[in-house]
Amino acid sequence: MHEVPRSAESRNPGPHSVAVQVADPAVAPHLNPPVGGMTGLLGQDRPDAARVAKLCWVFCLLLPLPWVVANFLPPVNHDAAALLHYASRWLAGERLYVDLIDINPPLTFILNLIPAAIDRLTPINGPTALILCVLAWIAIGFRLAWPLMRVADGPGNLLRRYLLPPLLLFLMVANPGVEFAQREHLMLVAALPYALLAERRMLGLPTGRGLTIAIALFAAVGFALKPHFLLLPTLVEACVLQAVGLRRGLRDPVPWLMGVFFLAYGAFVVFATPAYLGSVVPLAMAEYLRLGDGGPMGVLLRSPLLWTALLLVPLGIAALVTGKPLHRLAVLMALGGVVIAMVQGKGWPYHLLPAETFTFLLAAVLLSDVLGGQLSPAPERRQLAATVVMLASVLGAYYVSGLTRPMFTRQANFENSQAGQLLKRYGHEMARGPTLVLSPGLYPHFPVVNYAGTTMASRFMTLWPIQGVYARCLPDGRMFRRPEQMTGPEAFAFNAVVDDFVRYQPRVLIVDVQPGIPKCGPNDFDYLAYFRQSPRFESGFQGYHLISVYDRYRVYLRSTAAAPHFPP
Repeated sequence: MHEVPRSAESRNPGPHSVAVQVADPAVAPHLNPPVGGMTGLLGQDRPDAARVAKLCWVFCLLLPLPWVVANFLPPVNHDAAALLHYASRWLAGERLYVDLIDINPPLTFILNLIPAAIDRLTPINGPTALILCVLAWIAIGFRLAWPLMRVADGPGNLLRRYLLPPLLLFLMVANPGVEFAQREHLMLVAALPYALLAERRMLGLPTGRGLTIAIALFAAVGFALKPHFLLLPTLVEACVLQAVGLRRGLRDPVPWLMGVFFLAYGAFVVFATPAYLGSVVPLAMAEYLRLGDGGPMGVLLRSPLLWTALLLVPLGIAALVTGKPLHRLAVLMALGGVVIAMVQGKGWPYHLLPAETFTFLLAAVLLSDVLGGQLSPAPERRQLAATVVMLASVLGAYYVSGLTRPMFTRQANFENSQAGQLLKRYGHEMARGPTLVLSPGLYPHFPVVNYAGTTMASRFMTLWPIQGVYARCLPDGRMFRRPEQMTGPEAFAFNAVVDDFVRYQPRVLIVDVQPGIPKCGPNDFDYLAYFRQSPRFESGFQGYHLISVYDRYRVYLRSTAAAPHFPP
C-alpha cells in the first residue's frame, strides 16, 4: 500500500469531507479493497468508491443464484438424465456396452457413478444428486481459476480483474441454460481455468506446482469426455509451445500430465471396456453418423453457429492486433469449438455451446484489456468506470443469454410439458415395473424414467440404430425389411430390442408414432409393427392392452393376470 495524491477536498477538508488513504490501483479491488472517497466527483458528494465497487461486484457474483435454484427443479436435462440412468444400471450390475449400449466413451458413465451412488445410498434422488455433483464440479473449476484471475501486471488490468470472476460464474452456471450438466458443459468448466493457466505459461509467470497439476488433470478429465474435445488442448498446447519455444515447452509439466492421463484412459478403454471399441464404435460408425442431415457445412450455414463464426471474424482480427496471450488462446478455443460443432454434424444446441462460450470469453477479455488501459488516471474515476463497465458487461451477457437460452419458463411449464404429462398420467404405473419406450428421441421419456423411478427395459437409450438403418428409403419402397433379410447392425439391434423385451417384460410399453424416419410410402414407419415381426415379441405383446393415446405416444399396459409365454 502507498499514498496516492488526495483530492482537493481532502487537502482542504470541508465539514463533510474525509481524508483517506487509497489502495494501490494495481491491486484488484475485490482482493485488496481500496478505501477512497468519491467526494467532489461530478461536482457533488458520492458514495465511497470501494463500497460501491464491492457491492456491485458481489451483486454480479450472486447473479447466477436463480439459475442454481432453477436447476434443482424438474426437468433435468434429458441427455444428462439418460446417462445417469444407465450409470445407475451399471452400478447395479449390468454390463457397460453389453447390457447398456451407448456411443459415449466410458468416462462419462464413470463420472455419473457418483450421483448414481448418492441416489442408491441416500434419500437424495438421482436428478438432485446429479445437480449437486455438477455444482461441485463448477465449484472446483472456479476455485482452480480463482488464483489465476488476480494476478496484476499493471493498472490497466483493473477492469479485467473486476470482470473475470462474475464472467466465469456466468459461463459456468447461467449460460448453459437447459444444457446444464451436458458433457460440453462439464468440459467448459474444466477448460476455463486451463485457458488461464495457459496464459500464465505463455507469459512465463510462476504458478504453484500443486495448482498446476490440479488444473492439468481437471482439464484432462473434461477434454476426455468426447474424442472431439481433444482438438482444444491440441490447439492450446501448440500456441503455448510457439510462444515459449521448444526447450521451455519440453520442461513444462502440463502437456506431459495431460498426455499421461489420456494414455492411461485409452488403455482403460481398450482393456476394461473392450466391447466399446469392438461393437459399439462400429455400430455408431455404421448407423449413428447417418442421423441428422446437416453435415459439417450444413451445421455451419443453417444453424446459429453461423452467427458465432461471423462474430469471430472481427474479434479474431482484434485479438491479432492486440497480440495478448489470452486473446490468442480464446480465439483458438472458439475456432476449435466451431470445428467441434461442425464435425458432429447435428447442429444440436449443446454442440454449439463451446464455440459460443469461448466467443463470450474472447469478447469479454478484449473489452476488459482494451478499455482497461484507457481508464482515467484518477483512482476514483478509474474505479467508477471499471464498476460501470463490469455491470454493463455482465448484465448484457445475462440478457443475451436469457434471450437465446430460455431457462425458467421450462421449469414453470414442466407440468404441462410432454414430460410432465407423461409423468403425471403414467408415472404411477411406470414405477411398478420396467418401461420400454420405442422412440428415436431421448425426450420426453428421459427424464420421466428418472423421476418415475422405473427402469428402461432396453440396452439402447433410443432406437437410433434402427433410425440410422432406415435413414434412406428402401429401393423397393417397403417400410422395412423382414427379419430374415436383415444383416449386420440392423439384425443386431432388432434382436437386442426383442431380447430385452423378453427379458424385462416391461410393465409399460410406450410407442412413439413419429419415428424420425423418412416417409417412404403411404404410411409412416411403425416401430411396433416392425418389432412384431418377431414371433417372440408378438407373443409377448399379446399380454398388453392400449390404455391411452397422448400426444404422439401410444401407451400400452401389460396385464398382471398371467405371465406371457415367449416361444424359444
